[in-house]
Amino acid sequence: MLHSKRYIFHVDANSAFLSWSAVYQANVCGKQPDLRTIPSIVGGDQEKRHGIVLAKSIPAKKYGIQTGEAIVTALKKCPSLTVVPPDYSLYVTASRAFIDKLKKYSDHVIQYSIDEAWAVFDGFESLYGRGQMVNFAYDLKNEIRDDLGFTVNIGVSSNFLLAKMAGDFKKPDRVHTLFPEEIEKKMWSLPVSDLFFVGKATTKKLLSLGISP
Repeated sequence: MLHSKRYIFHVDANSAFLSWSAVYQANVCGKQPDLRTIPSIVGGDQEKRHGIVLAKSIPAKKYGIQTGEAIVTALKKCPSLTVVPPDYSLYVTASRAFIDKLKKYSDHVIQYSIDEAWAVFDGFESLYGRGQMVNFAYDLKNEIRDDLGFTVNIGVSSNFLLAKMAGDFKKPDRVHTLFPEEIEKKMWSLPVSDLFFVGKATTKKLLSLGISP
């Protein structure tokens, strides 16, 4: 008897707030250069330069700028840093378009946050097989990029946790798989702090128990 198999995609917008602001400024306002191509961040007040970094571009990351750090500190690392204020109404609109794109292909979409969700595909093994589902993940990633203007990472697995872990592998604009038989190869070498829901306190506890890569 052939048993149907579930595939789960974890889809996460890359640097969502920064990307969505960049798409709006470039496509609607006609502003250049694209925020994603220069050292830039979203956070605080653009004039007063206070608050924290909510999102950063890849060029900003190269200066050692971290999400959550003070904007004042970020500006010391990169004096030419472009700072744009958050636009939450814009982000809600972009998030809805993102989720609607997933619902186009799955009737079981679980939104985890404004910029990430799981899409569940039940019974697709007998119809398409694993290879075709992974290919579809690439097609979906590219469709989001081409239609909505921003990139995502997609993690593919047979359960929610592994799909989430896979989605957090190398970024941006990537598809990664993490099926149970791939755990030893792809997960065991990672630091315990990379585990989903493992924060500083839990990391310290796990390390004290001798649990480490």
